Amino acid sequence: MKRIVTYIIYACVALMAHAQNDSIAPAAAPTYPYLVPISSVEDLNADILSLQFSKADASAKKLIQTAKRKRQSTAEYDKVVDICHKGENGLRGVDRVLIVDSVVVDKKNFLKAYPLSEDLGTLTLSEKGDIVQYQTQLNGMVLLPVNASDTTHLHIVRYYLENGRLTEGTSIEGLGIEGDINYPFLMPDGQTFYFAARCEEGYGNYDLYATRYDSESKRFYQAENMGLPYNSYANDYMLVIDEGANLGWFASDRYQPEGKVCIYTFVPNESRQTIDYETTDLNELRAIASLRSIISIPITDEQQKEKAEANQRLAKVRGQRAKVNSVRDFEFILNDSRTCYTLDDFKSSEAKKQCSDWLQKSKNLTTLNEQLQQMRETSPTSSQQIINLEARIRELQVEVHTLEKQIRTLEMVK
Repeated sequence: MKRIVTYIIYACVALMAHAQNDSIAPAAAPTYPYLVPISSVEDLNADILSLQFSKADASAKKLIQTAKRKRQSTAEYDKVVDICHKGENGLRGVDRVLIVDSVVVDKKNFLKAYPLSEDLGTLTLSEKGDIVQYQTQLNGMVLLPVNASDTTHLHIVRYYLENGRLTEGTSIEGLGIEGDINYPFLMPDGQTFYFAARCEEGYGNYDLYATRYDSESKRFYQAENMGLPYNSYANDYMLVIDEGANLGWFASDRYQPEGKVCIYTFVPNESRQTIDYETTDLNELRAIASLRSIISIPITDEQQKEKAEANQRLAKVRGQRAKVNSVRDFEFILNDSRTCYTLDDFKSSEAKKQCSDWLQKSKNLTTLNEQLQQMRETSPTSSQQIINLEARIRELQVEVHTLEKQIRTLEMVK
């Protein structure tokens, strides 16, 4: 199966897409439905994050009674009660997942902690670090979260890469989720689809969902929340499974400071292994469901052996990925069957020369975008400076895009 990869710089892909369909340019991340903190009462937040749902529920109901007597709004505590009910139900369906490893990284670069093989495709993080594009190996398919036309929420649009250009996009149908949908990953079978969503039905913030494609109806089945321990009240997202290595990864900012995220590595189950709520010690169940402390989760001798074997596989895929990255300076797609990773990969001397120019302009474009963001945050009144910088960025985007076309033309006729 031929390998498909994506551009080194997300802005280049977004620019290609924008040139063909204005509606797909990603906008600012929405805040649907609500964000941390859960409530203004710290004890309630702590109880929910530690999965003490019965305790939090009782406390919230007392606060509701007090608020009613004072003729105050109960909306904040009603939300807590709803979260507790969902959480209590979630504890009755916890999946026994073997966690192999966890590592805390900067959120803005979290994808670097995913040692994905090329066969799985390419994940690309937006410059703001809030949107992930996934390009599969399947027919050059590109899955990109974009803004819906009538809302600020994100949804997933399917494109295909043909001769270095994105086709007109079509929305993925049948997920049954009303909210903010992001972080897509399609298994190599072309059927199993994982993504993250913020919606009223979830635990809160981003939750992980799974679904499968129905080839008869040409739609995906209603997506299902993956439950505990994959999800929490915090943001849980970007689940990826490497069947060849029998390993999976997902990200979560539960228990993490601002700007940090934990990447969990796990052994995927062939089918869900629900823990018996009635016969399992509640503290043990919470430890498994919360992932607060990996070492506190009890595992059998057989699971310990499986974990050791999984760590060996993990070390191998990390080594393979590091070896691949060590010989790559950039990624420049010529067509769906050829990509250049170093200047020496170009056959045309003129294409090589222009690629050097493209790399420098792309770097300058990134720097200018960072300057613009900083200026908007620190000097919002400097309107003329912001306007001038925006104009220069637009000019540079056109220059970068023009260079891309020229490089492809020079190299493909060589």
